[in-house]
Amino acid sequence: MIHWPVIIMCEQGGYYAWADGPELLAEQGLWVGDRLIDSQGGTHILSQQNDDTLYWQRQLELVSLAELNIELKLYAASLGVCCTAKLVTRTLADAMALVAWLELQ
Repeated sequence: MIHWPVIIMCEQGGYYAWADGPELLAEQGLWVGDRLIDSQGGTHILSQQNDDTLYWQRQLELVSLAELNIELKLYAASLGVCCTAKLVTRTLADAMALVAWLELQ
């Protein structure tokens, strides 16, 4: 079960996106292997069945906020955001808000 909102980590393009429901998620142009982090820290990998049906496969581990902070700083820097050292999220909700803000940049 996916708990909304979510962060999508697109492996193909190296970008992050935010979605607050399945409708916005469907608009992201997802690829097999993309990762999703839900609002409770659950991680999911976009997988493909033999009949080409895509589905989100729940992973056992929860997201590491420390690792997510590092990834988001690198992503922000790739967008040209200055002072990325100051971008520190203390909660998953903060991380989701940061991704939503970065989408506007």
